[in-house]
Amino acid sequence: MKKIYKYMPYRREFFSNFCLRASQRGVLNDPFELSPAQDLIDKILRDGLGDDFFEQAEQFSSDRNFNEVGVISFTENYNNLLMWSHYANEHKGIVIEFDYEKLNDYFNYKLSMSDTVERVLYNRERYSLLQKDVCVKDLLLAKSDDWIYEKEHRILPKLRKADAVRVDRELFEQLHEFYDNHYVNLFSIVSEDEYSITFKVNPVEYEHFDNQEKDGNSTDDNEEMKK
Repeated sequence: MKKIYKYMPYRREFFSNFCLRASQRGVLNDPFELSPAQDLIDKILRDGLGDDFFEQAEQFSSDRNFNEVGVISFTENYNNLLMWSHYANEHKGIVIEFDYEKLNDYFNYKLSMSDTVERVLYNRERYSLLQKDVCVKDLLLAKSDDWIYEKEHRILPKLRKADAVRVDRELFEQLHEFYDNHYVNLFSIVSEDEYSITFKVNPVEYEHFDNQEKDGNSTDDNEEMKK
């Protein structure tokens, strides 16, 4: 494959500040992509709940592996009318053409991975989310065969490695109000407008914050220790 494409709304700044969105699992277009299959639910209701069902379900719903991975989508097809409607602002957007090998090499280097551009597999049967031998990557590279016309390829970057994060201004201001100054140090604003704010995450502060959460320590605990 020599070329690969991405549908997107038109953004003038894209051509001066190359930026691709890595979507979180909550905004993926297939509502069943990371939801339990009905046959799995029926089987559970028919056979009775296993001893560890609720524990597994709770673990999946809060699984940090899912929450930390983003999805950047591409396609082999640049002239599909449905995709122009769904992903290119109802035919008012654009399609960007990429050299497949150069795109793969770029993200291999940026993410310190190999073969970062991967083909989505389409199947009538979905993975069971509670199967212990199914990993995050399996789930994020599998879709219902109803979507087979998209001929999708995906890059699955860790969100913490994003160059920047763009959020609604109101949400960003709520973060500042909710968290104390230790959390605010995680962010440095890159640009802002009337509706949104783009910021970078300080990797050192993030690592410190992440370790605190894993250890069960809060910033309040640290303040108490300093006194």
